[in-house]
Amino acid sequence: MNEPRFGALTGRAPHATDGAFLAALYLATRPDLGALPVPRSVIEGIARHQQQLQVDEYAQRYPAAETWLLTDGKDALGRVVLDWASDTLRVVDLAVAPQARRRGVARTVLGALQDACLGQRTMTLRVRCENTAARALYAACGFAIVRDDGATLELAWR
Repeated sequence: MNEPRFGALTGRAPHATDGAFLAALYLATRPDLGALPVPRSVIEGIARHQQQLQVDEYAQRYPAAETWLLTDGKDALGRVVLDWASDTLRVVDLAVAPQARRRGVARTVLGALQDACLGQRTMTLRVRCENTAARALYAACGFAIVRDDGATLELAWR
């Protein structure tokens, strides 16, 4: 499979050596775990377990999904999981490493995906209600709320 381009960024299949980066990335997306009043080693163990549950759930719910590590050609910046299996592109997950946030990584990825979908597909994703930074980005990129279950928002771009 060819490595996709997302504007100036490249996607590549995760390697076995990316485990530490992906574990840290998952933990960075879970500030609720970091707030637990337990030792860091316990938090990391919980995060590893929950990360594996997430991987398993994605594989079950989106068997055709593609997982790409986002790079600038040198450094790993994040991860995107995409399901192109229907007439809708599902952004299953988009996570940017803390050191790469506020540098346009997510906006670049979304823009490239919007270009790929333009006039042909709807793009959907979910976001936690408390993730105000991501919600602001998605609104600025033209996503609209289609469902609110109180904990997460289902968004669509057409």
